[in-house]
Amino acid sequence: MTGGPENGDRKGPAAKTMRGERRVITALFCDVVNSTGLAETMDPEDWTDIMNRAFEHLNAPIQHYGGTVAKLLGDAVLAFFGAPVAHEDDPRRAVLAALGMVEAIKGFAAELKQQHGIDFDVRVGINTGPVVVGDVGSSGANEYTAMGDAMNIAARMEQTALPGTVQISEDTCRLVAPWCQVEALGGIELKGKSAPVSVYRVLSEKPGARSLQRVETVGAPLIGRDAQLALLKKALADLQRGRGGIVCIVGEAGLGKSRLLAELHNAWEAAGRPGRWDVTHGIPYDSSRPYGLFQNFARDLFGIEFDDPADVVHDKLDRGLRAQLGDNEDAVALCSVAMERLIAAKVLHEAKEFSAEAIREDIYNNMYPALRQSTANGPLVMVGDDLHWADPASVDLLVHLLKLSEEVPILFVFAFRPERQSPAWLLKQKADAEYHNRYTEIVLEPLNAADTDLLVSALLDISDLPAELRQLIIRKTDGNPYFVEEIIRTLVEQGHVMRTADGLRWKADSTLDQVALPDSLQALLMARIDRLDEQTKSTLQTASVIGRSFYYRILETISDEAISLDKQLGSLERAELLREAGRTPELEYIFKHDLARDAAYGSILNRKRREVHRRVAEAIESLFPERLEEHAHRIAQHFALAGDDAKAMKYFAMAGEAAAGLHASAEGATHYAGAVEAARRLGVSAEEMARLEAKRSELRGRAV
Repeated sequence: MTGGPENGDRKGPAAKTMRGERRVITALFCDVVNSTGLAETMDPEDWTDIMNRAFEHLNAPIQHYGGTVAKLLGDAVLAFFGAPVAHEDDPRRAVLAALGMVEAIKGFAAELKQQHGIDFDVRVGINTGPVVVGDVGSSGANEYTAMGDAMNIAARMEQTALPGTVQISEDTCRLVAPWCQVEALGGIELKGKSAPVSVYRVLSEKPGARSLQRVETVGAPLIGRDAQLALLKKALADLQRGRGGIVCIVGEAGLGKSRLLAELHNAWEAAGRPGRWDVTHGIPYDSSRPYGLFQNFARDLFGIEFDDPADVVHDKLDRGLRAQLGDNEDAVALCSVAMERLIAAKVLHEAKEFSAEAIREDIYNNMYPALRQSTANGPLVMVGDDLHWADPASVDLLVHLLKLSEEVPILFVFAFRPERQSPAWLLKQKADAEYHNRYTEIVLEPLNAADTDLLVSALLDISDLPAELRQLIIRKTDGNPYFVEEIIRTLVEQGHVMRTADGLRWKADSTLDQVALPDSLQALLMARIDRLDEQTKSTLQTASVIGRSFYYRILETISDEAISLDKQLGSLERAELLREAGRTPELEYIFKHDLARDAAYGSILNRKRREVHRRVAEAIESLFPERLEEHAHRIAQHFALAGDDAKAMKYFAMAGEAAAGLHASAEGATHYAGAVEAARRLGVSAEEMARLEAKRSELRGRAV
C-alpha cells in the first residue's frame, strides 16, 4: 500500500502550488493536565491506549459542532472552527464543543481512577482572530494548519486554564457573551503584547439561548417595516377572534425576521389576553437529529436535561404542563404523552426494534390531539424561528399540524431564509397550496436608502459624524439592518465612536480606512462563500479583485477557470452573491453586497492579491487599447496594489490629465496625489517629483 497525504485527497505535486487563505477562525486547544507525570507511571502501550480512548471522547464534540480536528499531539488536540469551512457562529460552536469535551471526559476520568488510580483531567483554551490557513511544509511533507498571532493566544489560553475548565480570550468572549455565562478572570501577560490580555472562564450556556440572533441590541428602532408588522398584527387580531392562521416570514440573514417576531411578541403581551406563546429555534449543528427542533423546544420549556431519567422527565413535564394548562387533566395527559414521545425519539431511532415509520406514526397520533387540546384555555401562537436549520422530521411534523389552523385558535408563525433546498421551503409551499385561505407570506427586502439613512441616524446620533462615513455605511450595508448594526457596534468597540457625558462622539483622529469588516459579518458572509465548490469560489475571489462591479471580458481574460466561467457565474447568481448589472457597452456583473465582495477579497493571501491585481491591470490595457485614458484611474489603482509603482505613476498621471481635460479638478488632484505617492516609493528625480507635485497643486487650486 502506498502512503498518502493526511488531509483529504491532496496529491504530492500540489504542494508546489500551495494555496492558502486569510480567515478569521476560532482556535481550540485542549490538553491533558500533567500528562508527562501520568505517562511516567505507566507502560507506554497502556498510556497510548488511554490517550486513544480519550481522543474518542474529545473529538466527538468537535465533530458534532462542525469543527475540524487539525492536529492530534501526544496529549493534546488542536481544532479549528471557521476553516476550511466557515459557519456564522463558529466562536459559539467552539465554546459549546469545549464545554462538551470537559463534560465528556468526566465519566472516562472516573473509570481511569477506578482502574489505574490516576487523576485524569483536561483543560481547554480558545481564541478568535485572523490567521492564514492552508497547506504548510515542503513537497515531501505538508499539513493543513493555521498560522498567526491568534494561534499563540489560543495556546496561552489553554496553558493558563485551570484543570476541568474552558478559558477564552476577550475577542472570543465579545462574540459569545450573548449566549454564554462567563466569569472575568482579569488579565494575563503574553509575550509580545504591550498590555495584559483579558481572559474569561466559560461557566455554561445561557438557559434557552438557542437563536443565533444577539440577545442584546444596540437600541435600533424598527424602521421600514410598518407594512409587514401590520400584517402580523392583523393575524394576531384574527387569532383573538378565534381564527387560526399561518404566517411565513422569508428574508435573507439580517433583514429583520427575528426583530419582527420580537415586535409581535411585544404586541401579544401588551394585549394581556389569555393564551400561550411558544417559540422554538432551528439550530445549524442540530439539523440532522430527528425531531431535534421539537426536542430542544421541550427541553428548554420544561428544564429537561439530556441525562434526565424517564421518571424525572415525566415529573418535569407534568409540573410544567399543569402550570400552563391548569386543571385541564385531558390536555395535561395528552401533551405529556406527546412530549415524552418526542424526547424519546432519539433513543427509539437507535433501537432496532422500532422502525422509523412506527415512531413517526406514534408521534403524529399523539401530537395532533395534544396541540388541539392545548388551545382549550386560550389561543396559541406557535413560533418557529431560523426554520431553515430545522431537521426534516420536525418540519414534516409541522406540515402535519398545519391543519389545526382551520380547527382551533392557533397561529403558526415561521421565519426562515429563502433557501430552496431547506425543509422550510417545502413547508412554505405546502402551507400556501393546501391552506391558502389561512396563509400570509411576508417577504422582507433590503431597506431603501432613505430608511437606511434613518437607521444610521437613530443608531449614531452624533453631531460630528463625518458625512463620508454615513455614506460608506449606507453603501456597504445595502439596506441590511443587521449589517448596519454590526458595523456601528464595531465602530464603538474599536474606539472610533466614543461614549461621553454628552452622548456619542466621533474620535477626531479616526479615519475611514481603519474601519474593518466586523468578525460577525466576516463569518456570516464566508459561511455563504464556503458553500460554493472550489472552482466557483476561486472565480468569486478573482472577481473581487477587479472590484464591486466588473466586465465579463476582464474576468474571462484573467480567470483560471475560463472554460466553465458561464456555469460558475450562473451558480454565483443563484447563490445571490452576484447579479448581472447590464449588457451595454459590455456584459457587466456586480456583487450583490459590497460586504460580500470585501469578505471574498479579504480571504485572499496578499501575494495572490498582488498577482491578480497585475493581471487585471494588464487585461484592461490589452482589452481597451483605444480607451486607456478612460480606464487610466482603474489601471493605476491595480498596478499600485500590485506593487508596480512605475506603471502606477504613469497611469495616475494619465488619469489626472484626463480629469483636468474634463474640468474635474478635484478628481485630477486626487489622481496626481496617487502619482506623487508612487513616485516617492520609486525614488524618482527631484525634477520629476517637482513636476508631479506642481500638477497636483495646480489642480487643487482650481478645485477650491
